[in-house]
Amino acid sequence: MKKFLREPLTHFLVIGALLFLGFSFFQNEDQSMDATIVITDNDINLMMADFERTWQRPPRENELQGLLEEKIREEIAYREGLALGLDRDDPYIRRRLRMKLELMLEDISAQGEATDEQLEAFLAENRQSFRQEPRLRFSQVYLNPAARAGTLESDAEELLVRLRQTEEDLNLEQLGDSIMLPKTFPLSSVSVINRQFGGDFTEQLSALEVGTWQGPVLSGYGIHLVLVEERSEGRDPELAEIRPQVEREYALKQRQDLKEKIYQVLDNIKESDSTVLITGETGTGKELIASSIHYNSDRKKNAMVSVNCGAIPRELMEREFFGHVKGAFTGAVESRKGYLGE
Repeated sequence: MKKFLREPLTHFLVIGALLFLGFSFFQNEDQSMDATIVITDNDINLMMADFERTWQRPPRENELQGLLEEKIREEIAYREGLALGLDRDDPYIRRRLRMKLELMLEDISAQGEATDEQLEAFLAENRQSFRQEPRLRFSQVYLNPAARAGTLESDAEELLVRLRQTEEDLNLEQLGDSIMLPKTFPLSSVSVINRQFGGDFTEQLSALEVGTWQGPVLSGYGIHLVLVEERSEGRDPELAEIRPQVEREYALKQRQDLKEKIYQVLDNIKESDSTVLITGETGTGKELIASSIHYNSDRKKNAMVSVNCGAIPRELMEREFFGHVKGAFTGAVESRKGYLGE
């Protein structure tokens, strides 16, 4: 017996038997997970629609077969990546999930069209944001202090008298000094004029009378002789005048409020062990929200199991979720945990 135990062949057989048992154990455990890849009619229709949108024709039989093979390979690679934990703590995946979630939230918030009452209330709450600024239309002649040292005031007085006394139209381009600003300005808001001349100039300009040359008016460039030709006072417009702008800002506010509400709910439930029911129509981001809860919780190191219940026949639903033991029915050649046991 001792001689038999010392034989290298005996050692080889024992080690082989142990490896076989270990491999069988782990193989059975892996096989307990469903490896079925389900391609539904809806998946095929989507692939055909995408192909036709790109190439302006339906796919041929071999092209459709290629699309199906690519879909299967993608699913295999996706599952293997999940099994290896490649999705865990990956900043790119986290950013991509956030982007998709926020895009879906924007789609959800955009589904309902705002009523007149909602827009009127929003306009009243944000009246200052939609207030129309005072606007001015004017002409100006510039005098450069650096080029007229000692004669600036007298030159301004003489030019102002000439401008007021001349009845015919003057060529303003030939008067005053050159500057990289237009001689005449169309009806412009005070904020636009501020950016061109500065706030002090705009404040002086707003106090001038309409229809007569006046000045000098100071700016950061020097002095100007100015003719205010038209003034439009600031006012609060009615909804009908600015409806597209109000609708755009209202939709933006709704999207932002919805994001904040969703993030607040996710933050409140991510550390809870309670069951969370997420409801909504197809394509509203239920799985993305579930992923966000999972990957921001203490369970993020564990696998997240997503199940398309619509792809499971009713008669297989119980065994898919709860599993079965070997021999429980015809074809049950091994035990299986089921989704709830994984």
